[in-house]
Amino acid sequence: MKRWRAVSSFNQAVADWFFRRYLVVLSLTLVLLICSILSVNTGYVKRLPETVAAAYVRSAFQGRVGSGHFGGTGNSLDFALLQPGDILLGGKPGGAYGHFTHAGLYLGEGQVMEGYVDCGITRQAVEHYHQYDWICILRVKASEQARKKAVEYACQQEGKVFYPGAFKPGERYWNCTKFIWGAYHREGIDLDSGQDLWITPDSIYNSPNVVVVAREGLMP
Repeated sequence: MKRWRAVSSFNQAVADWFFRRYLVVLSLTLVLLICSILSVNTGYVKRLPETVAAAYVRSAFQGRVGSGHFGGTGNSLDFALLQPGDILLGGKPGGAYGHFTHAGLYLGEGQVMEGYVDCGITRQAVEHYHQYDWICILRVKASEQARKKAVEYACQQEGKVFYPGAFKPGERYWNCTKFIWGAYHREGIDLDSGQDLWITPDSIYNSPNVVVVAREGLMP
């Protein structure tokens, strides 16, 4: 019993240490990952200053890591404008990889498919997007049938593993933007305007294949 308690106390101490330093650990992991990628992708080095990797490293040196923090202003965007297949982008101060820090795919009936570290790809109520300091609704330039298929594909990914640094290839690991990009890429629509190894919310926002339906707050 004493040994079990000692092991349990040790595990709790490790967990407490990790979660207190979660953002630092995540940032160091991503930096190491970026260095590994650069060592085997020499072509990537030539356009490094414009890449997501470079933006993240610059932000880390400025004290901005992860997805930032809610500023407390929120928004009052009208979600009645949403149609299935629309993309929601939310932003908050301090994000390390762009102006927008999160993305979700609207499924209809007040539900959004999105990705989080703790619960993977999951559906949530759209109302929580009112917490973001700036927000926009994007509509993909696609047929109704293509948007419907994109929603169906996204629903098939529910419960899959979330990984912040998920690369574009593959269907095993996702992040909040990759599964949206993948859903429309299957319909012949590329939402990655940056043509990077990762897709950021900003890259989707700047895609020529979307139109802004509504927005509120600071825009890039």
